[in-house]
Amino acid sequence: MDAFNISRELKKLNINGLADDTRYLEPGDAFICRKGKNYNGHDFVIEAVFKGAKAVISETPIETVVVPVFLCDDIEKCFGTLLTEIYGAPWENVRLIGITGTDGKTTTASIIEHLFNRVWSCGYIGTNGIRYSGVSAESNYTTLPLCHLVKTLKKMELKNIAYCALEISSQGLVDKRLEGVEFDIAVFTNLSTEHLDTHLTMENYFRAKAQLFSKLKPEGLAIVNIDSPYGHRINSPKLITYGIDYISDFRALNIKEEGGGVRFDLKTPDSFIKNIKTNLTGKYNVYNAVAAMACARERGLPWEIIIKAIGEIPKIPGRMELLTKDENFQVYVDFAHTPGALRAVLMSLKSKSGRIIIVLGAAGNKDKSKRPEMGKIACTYADHVIFTSEDPRNENPSAIIKEMTRATAARNYEIIINRKTAIREAISRAKAGDIVIITGKGNDKYFEENNKVYAYSDIAEVRKALGERKKRG
Repeated sequence: MDAFNISRELKKLNINGLADDTRYLEPGDAFICRKGKNYNGHDFVIEAVFKGAKAVISETPIETVVVPVFLCDDIEKCFGTLLTEIYGAPWENVRLIGITGTDGKTTTASIIEHLFNRVWSCGYIGTNGIRYSGVSAESNYTTLPLCHLVKTLKKMELKNIAYCALEISSQGLVDKRLEGVEFDIAVFTNLSTEHLDTHLTMENYFRAKAQLFSKLKPEGLAIVNIDSPYGHRINSPKLITYGIDYISDFRALNIKEEGGGVRFDLKTPDSFIKNIKTNLTGKYNVYNAVAAMACARERGLPWEIIIKAIGEIPKIPGRMELLTKDENFQVYVDFAHTPGALRAVLMSLKSKSGRIIIVLGAAGNKDKSKRPEMGKIACTYADHVIFTSEDPRNENPSAIIKEMTRATAARNYEIIINRKTAIREAISRAKAGDIVIITGKGNDKYFEENNKVYAYSDIAEVRKALGERKKRG
């Protein structure tokens, strides 16, 4: 049976939607038996029916279920057509803004969501989950798998969401999680060493990221950080540049750190705006803010709304999240897990008084090439470094840390394998005026080790350590 006939039969059954992953299957869906790198959908048919699947689509007969089973010769060829037949093209009504790059995706997407919600309704899909119209859900992905993505966008369309800001990962692009999806705006933030375990070379990594710009609608807009050397290589019929160091369409000038934020001037194609205040800290966040402001302005937001909103950005979980209140030192949790992000965060803190104490590690089974560079950066910009375990997965944490310390001759570090102990030690060391920063996991709620996933939170551990310190007096 071809996809069109299957879709006709599904509609007769009043199928609510499609699912190729039982984790995201909802009662009334049809379950599609796709094969992935590490799984086969046929192994989950019983679970799917148990969870409420009203039909199954398969390449081979299945006799163990009581729901209708529709057979097709090539499940992958059927898949795209079925998505279109069931969901249509929700991106025609929910205009998509995709943000790609090594660092800054979550913050930039969150600022866009914040700005656009001042005038329209705007959703968010990315590392920090799924948000729209009062809905909030966690996600295991930066870029959702295609079936889950299209279903989510359809729900947004039914809620009359006008825009959605999406973080777009290179892995999502090479895994074809965006096949057929069309964007109104594509943003490129930067490119630095990351994911070379997957892409092998920086050139491959860049080409993976650049795929996003081929998914723009004919009238779509590319917004590119021209301060990144890779930004010069992105071409699009309608291109807007932003930056700080180089002449660009949206250029931040006269950047000044100020208690609790940054002030800067902004030169744009239609204005020169002085003394803009954002409540985010660091030069790197000026890039994120300007990218979002360019998106908003190009969509017609008035400057007075943009400027007011940019000074009132809500706390972005796990991104330079300040966890101290009345203490005489500061403790931050940040997601920084690449050399570029780590350097940017530490440089932004260096201008403040007191010592910088950092707790960091590197994830196992991930890009090993960045480990020595991250260790060297930490020892260069921080006063004291505590190397610890960070999702070692199947690797030995001591071996990971040995790689991180290989490129530095500095001796301003210690090694505490247990992450909870490392956090407690860092906070117990803090004196008046010091800054403690815990990097790598941000607001993650898990820890992966020896093929197991445990409930864990850096934020929770910091709060415990702060409470213990207060008790000790």
